Amino acid sequence: MAIRRRKKPNLVLPLSSMGDIAFLLIIFFMLASNFMKTGNLELEKPAAQDLEQQEAAKASIMMDVDANVWYEGQQVAVSEIESLLKPFTEKDREYLVHVSIHKDLLRKDYQPLIEAVSAAGVKLILTGEKED
Repeated sequence: MAIRRRKKPNLVLPLSSMGDIAFLLIIFFMLASNFMKTGNLELEKPAAQDLEQQEAAKASIMMDVDANVWYEGQQVAVSEIESLLKPFTEKDREYLVHVSIHKDLLRKDYQPLIEAVSAAGVKLILTGEKED
């Protein structure tokens, strides 16, 4: 009795779909990442001696020297801030927002922004630069 050799199965890997998957992943990460473009926004952050490294923010708000408010790189009114942040706080109680305020602004300029962010119920962290 002769022993027959088994036929090796013909394996065909569909490599054409690998390119599709790679491009889909690239597009996903581009859309999911934070592409904040500040444009010509000039912001001088306040300086302090005692600063701590904070965790990464899920959103950022900036107030420039002219008291214009920028939410994720787009100019918005202070009155819009609470409505922009409210949907996120309903899902995540620890929603973290970094707020940067130009160092030359007075309290009367930035107080409405702080109140709007606080009213939204987010975790607010004021940012600055380490003083030399």
